[in-house]
Amino acid sequence: MQSQPITLSVGGNAAAKRCLEFYDDLDKVVSEYGVSPSRPERITGFPYLRMTRFLASFSQQNLDDAALQSWLMRLVDLDQQARSIELASLESSVKSELKSIYDVDLAGFLTECVETLLSVDRANPERMALLRNRAVTNSEYLLLNQILGLYPLSSIPVKMGIRRYHEKTLAVYAEPLEMLPIYGQLHRFQIPREDGIDPPGMLVRDDLGIPNPTGTQLQALFKIHAPVWEIDVVGSYDLPGKPFWHAEGKPDVDHSIALVYHYPSYTHWQDRALLQLNYLIWFSERPRVSTYDIFGGKLDGLLWRVTLNTDGTVLIYDSMHACGCYHYFFPTTALALRPEAKHLPEPPLLPQLAPQLAAGKSLVIRVATGNHYIQRLYADTPSGQPLHWRKYRELYATPFVGGGQRSLFRSDGLVAGSVRLERWLLWPMGIPSPGAMRERGRQATAFVGLRHFDDAQLLNHLFEPVQ
Repeated sequence: MQSQPITLSVGGNAAAKRCLEFYDDLDKVVSEYGVSPSRPERITGFPYLRMTRFLASFSQQNLDDAALQSWLMRLVDLDQQARSIELASLESSVKSELKSIYDVDLAGFLTECVETLLSVDRANPERMALLRNRAVTNSEYLLLNQILGLYPLSSIPVKMGIRRYHEKTLAVYAEPLEMLPIYGQLHRFQIPREDGIDPPGMLVRDDLGIPNPTGTQLQALFKIHAPVWEIDVVGSYDLPGKPFWHAEGKPDVDHSIALVYHYPSYTHWQDRALLQLNYLIWFSERPRVSTYDIFGGKLDGLLWRVTLNTDGTVLIYDSMHACGCYHYFFPTTALALRPEAKHLPEPPLLPQLAPQLAAGKSLVIRVATGNHYIQRLYADTPSGQPLHWRKYRELYATPFVGGGQRSLFRSDGLVAGSVRLERWLLWPMGIPSPGAMRERGRQATAFVGLRHFDDAQLLNHLFEPVQ
């Protein structure tokens, strides 16, 4: 296992050079034998740091020393989380070989190398300037596709189709709840409620102003704000479960156990950083309703996001499918859509306001059969089958039938085997494989125009406070 020459300049610092060689070798073996998340994104020239769109949004800000150190440590933490997934994905023999070369405990050496490389970079203003310059995330839109697909022309019929879809969706929400069609049986799924869980209240913030809940506080928030999923179940494809791989490499879902995957994220709102709670359920497929159905295919993920205001109350809900499609916003009465947002090439879709939840009530999400569109939100007494929860990182160790495991996501963030026929019509919009399921941080949510689900300024761009 030979290292390639290291191009980063660390002077005569032997420890730093050894760390860079280690990162280089680790990346090679992970690329060949293991799994590496495509998000959070790597930062070229800084192998011990990774970034999200939210953290990248601080790169050009005028940060004082304390804020800068807090930013760096958050970038470090993202890389450490990704490295733990990478190390866990490697066979013992591969890790043993790497361990014997460097004669170290791998996890411990990663921690040691962070301290070493941080010390070198902190002492070098040019390196810090370079980091700020490179800490910029990539767009999920492919400009070449838009050029070759004559985007200004090809986007016209797409825009018309989106307008018709918005009209149909709003018509569904205009119907009384009791008039919504039910084709199978309504099944409810919820994370089991626990008595005596109190909201954590105001969360401690770091020097960047980012909420910093403890593990216990974060778990309490996920339980308190967990929705009840009310699904019109016609077939097994409407049951949430655990993704797995068939022996031939096709994705599927084991619905013998109902699961929801969760993870936190952050966004900006009026110069404040807000905590977001993300809940993701997986269905085995969106069944094709005809030979010419371009939207059906294997695997269908539905994600629900709760954005909490600075006082801990809900500011807005939003949702999308794991392809980045069908992005719905459900704002509270504290928000209003900006007038200019209504005239975007693809305006945001706001089917209804978020219901107010009285004591003892939970948010219920009505989900349609087959296409798994959200049809309504309403408040009701919580009830339903137990929905077990798992951390999102478990998707990077999705099991194979017969033994073994691999990531649910390819290196480009897409889920193999989840492609849709719509990609042949919509590729000129610039989104890679439209309709395919994808990893968090890889969702473009507008076919016409540019919009990312994890855009750090998304709320500020689309909404304004109600005076």
